[in-house]
Amino acid sequence: MRHFGGFSADYCATNLMFQDMFQDKGFIKYIVIIAVILIVVFLSQQAYFRGIAKDIFLQGSDAAQNYLAKGSNWARDVIFPKINGEVQKRGDMIKNEINQEKEKISQTIVEKIKNYFSGVVDSVFHPSSNMSSNQNSTQVCPICPPAE
Repeated sequence: MRHFGGFSADYCATNLMFQDMFQDKGFIKYIVIIAVILIVVFLSQQAYFRGIAKDIFLQGSDAAQNYLAKGSNWARDVIFPKINGEVQKRGDMIKNEINQEKEKISQTIVEKIKNYFSGVVDSVFHPSSNMSSNQNSTQVCPICPPAE
């Protein structure tokens, strides 16, 4: 019998066999879970088990409703008060930013309308000065002389 580090060869082989078995334990566990799910699905389709399944479903839905109600109450009592102040503060900041942007936009629009109407009024009262500036600006190319 051979010895490895104070252990016999038979012990080492047995130890390796158990290590492999424990590593495959997770694989076996998943196969068992799949088998249980398939059995439950198969039995739920049988007429004999429909009443039992209905009772289990009703009990499960009642329990789920209780947990949902507790969760809703907890969120309303614990979470919402904590975030309410922060939401209010951020909402006020956003409102102020929106109002500032509205004012900037309205000022820009008013300035553009003023410039447009001052240009129209200027062209009505001083048509000759606009004609000469328009002729210079409507040249086809910068090298060509202006059309007279």
